[in-house]
Amino acid sequence: MTSRRLVLGLSWALPALAACSPATTNTSAAFSSNWQNDGGKSIQAVYAKVSSAPPPPGAAVAVGVTRDGLVGIGLDGSGKWKAAGRPDSQPAIAGSVVVSTTGGSAVGLDAKSGKELWRVPVEGRVLRGAGDDGSTTVLSLGQPGGGGSLLLAVTRDGSVARKIEPEAVELGVPAAQGNVAFVPWSSQYVSAVDLGSGDEIGRLLLRDQVSHAVNVGGKLHFGERGVVRFDDKIGGSASGTSNAVKLPERELPGKPVWFPIGSQVTPAAASAREKIRLFARPADQGGKLGIAGGRYAATYFRVVMGLDAADGSLRWVRTFGQDVLGGAAAESGFAFCDAGGKVTLVDSNGGDSGSVDLGASLVGCVVETGGFTLPAGKSPGSLPEQLAKAIELRETEMATAQRFLLRELGTRQEPLVTKALVDLASNPRTSALLLEDARQLLAARRNGAEYMLEALTKHYDFLSDVLRSPPVGPIADALAAMNEPKAAGPLAHHLNDAANTPSDIERAARALSKLATAAELGELKTFFTLYRATADEKELVNAVLSVAQALLRIGGDEGKKVVAEAAKDPLTHPDVKAGLANLAPASGPAGDKPAGDKPAGDKPATKPAGDKPATKAAGDKPATKPAGDKPATKG
Repeated sequence: MTSRRLVLGLSWALPALAACSPATTNTSAAFSSNWQNDGGKSIQAVYAKVSSAPPPPGAAVAVGVTRDGLVGIGLDGSGKWKAAGRPDSQPAIAGSVVVSTTGGSAVGLDAKSGKELWRVPVEGRVLRGAGDDGSTTVLSLGQPGGGGSLLLAVTRDGSVARKIEPEAVELGVPAAQGNVAFVPWSSQYVSAVDLGSGDEIGRLLLRDQVSHAVNVGGKLHFGERGVVRFDDKIGGSASGTSNAVKLPERELPGKPVWFPIGSQVTPAAASAREKIRLFARPADQGGKLGIAGGRYAATYFRVVMGLDAADGSLRWVRTFGQDVLGGAAAESGFAFCDAGGKVTLVDSNGGDSGSVDLGASLVGCVVETGGFTLPAGKSPGSLPEQLAKAIELRETEMATAQRFLLRELGTRQEPLVTKALVDLASNPRTSALLLEDARQLLAARRNGAEYMLEALTKHYDFLSDVLRSPPVGPIADALAAMNEPKAAGPLAHHLNDAANTPSDIERAARALSKLATAAELGELKTFFTLYRATADEKELVNAVLSVAQALLRIGGDEGKKVVAEAAKDPLTHPDVKAGLANLAPASGPAGDKPAGDKPAGDKPATKPAGDKPATKAAGDKPATKPAGDKPATKG
């Protein structure tokens, strides 16, 4: 019995003994700075050597980091698992192996079951990234603060087949194929290291930044801001004739990147950098490298934007209940993992393709799609509706993305966009920053009049829970530019509503100078009578003068009389009186077109002496604060 126990104990210890005495290569045999550019010959020869042994596409799984370990699940909902031991850097999914470093060791878990495959010491290093060729896992490790690069090759039984410690070289994220490790370093090279001999047998020189080697569905790619495919044209990488692809360059909130710098350690708990990312999948398109599905995605905390891979134009927007911590692109869509543990599948057109749940709150998450194919999703609705939903999020950290999305919304021509802008500008919970943008965009609209007219039927009413007046000024600008006759009545009602700001009153009056009819004569006279003597703000002065223009145009002899008497009355405000004096000579007989009867948005015919015009053209920034600030009249 004792002999049998001894044999069993020795057999259990063999993998550990192998791990403690790894094969080591001379550090000068790889990553040498004395290498001479060979025009791509050596890396082309490496491709010929390993092309018959492509790596498997890998497991389609999501792996979340919790407060006390890891959780995993297949993207098809199968094989949910848990593993104790919280990692000290972001874990990596390398083929069918989940790799992490924790407690001074690197640990390999089966991606489908969470079962521990091996554990090896890492001498105080933490994981940067890993790759796998189906039998050997290659790990790039380093010190948390930089430096101390270490390359390990670990077989399935836990043996360390190769250990390389390059001097003064920062290694990036590696990949493996045919027992050869492909290791990016110095931002421009990828060294092909034979794991049997430890020798560098080829080198790739890229003219663009490279710190990642990745397996995408069984094919290796190298890059960072763009990628080049490891295929029969790889020898032309230095001359620009290899198969390569980049994403369109455009400004996006937070400046997301496709791949972070691979030589830097990514923390286990997702920081803002992990929550603001680009996701895309390189794919063959007619013999050339392109982007799968013609779409790439940009995340920004709780929003994901789908963008056209050809020109970067916005195609769809998805809003999440919690921050998106990680994701991956598939052949036909994307998988995104959020802080609540939900993994959402989104097809290339933004459709809902289902979800799986890791069943735990997460601080970090990584996703691999392998060869997974997403089913076609349910329609996400119109893009204006998607944009409006994302803009309505009440999160301070979302302001940058929301301003970007609001500008995107404003470029759309659908009338439904007008409704979205009206709703946003009328909502008392809209932040001041977004409110100003929404008002400017609304003033420039030239369709959706029905939504503007509906908004004008509402007035500030605390008891009826209308806590912000509608955007009267921008609506007035837009409806005047559209020559909308139905606007006159509602605008005249708002003219005498003290809840509106002086700027909105000014813009409403300017629109009425063009749109008002005899039906609005009574409200115009009321406003003129009340404000001609009390208009002590330049916006109100200009409003009184615009109403005077309307009275001269539609009021006949009575209107002319009202204006003429006000121009002589010593109680009339001096600035108003000066403006009226300029109006009176141009008024002419009833029915004549008065001077200054210009379209809304043009420069008023007169202005108070020495004063700057109160507002700019439609769509420009209003002169005063949004509704809800200082009332139009004093108490």
